[in-house]
Amino acid sequence: MLKGLRASSYLPVVGRIQMSSQPSSNPLVQQLQLLLTGYGYNFYNQTNQARADDLLVRERASYHLSQAMSTLAQLRSDYQMRFVPPLTRANPDPPQEAMVQLRALEAAQQALAKIESGIRGMSVPTQDRIWWRFRQEQNLLLQLLNFDLVLVRDSEQLYQYVSRMTPEDWASQSSTLRQMTQQLAHSATERERFLLLQL
Repeated sequence: MLKGLRASSYLPVVGRIQMSSQPSSNPLVQQLQLLLTGYGYNFYNQTNQARADDLLVRERASYHLSQAMSTLAQLRSDYQMRFVPPLTRANPDPPQEAMVQLRALEAAQQALAKIESGIRGMSVPTQDRIWWRFRQEQNLLLQLLNFDLVLVRDSEQLYQYVSRMTPEDWASQSSTLRQMTQQLAHSATERERFLLLQL
């Protein structure tokens, strides 16, 4: 039916037809679904829009965490310059307290790196036509998007907190950063647990 039409001829039709993720009994919609999903990505599908939004939101959370890790790396370097004097024959060992704080800074970076890689690798429901009748994929993706918005909020707050830290106040503020990191890790775990329960 649409075989002889150019792409410019049938694309305006898409704007007037709601392209859902459910199979349709309408022959025109069936042809459009085949054309738009058989050989490529269906940008008109609300489910695919939700899937793309989920990815963009998680990328934003990952960006904030990457910035926080870079800031911590610079803070670690500044702390070492400020509190670890050059070793001399008279003082061949670095101050133990300063070394403890440097190790804590490194551990904070590693904790954020683990969360960031986990967020980047988070899964979303695959496009599976067999399960359409058993689950509402669009609703599920919107619920996942809510989880991911929490991740963005928490990661942005964490980055803002880290960006205000100085070598002088690291020791007094490191416990708060640890709590924020644990909260972010918990949010990421809850998001993955929710998805596992739905599949």
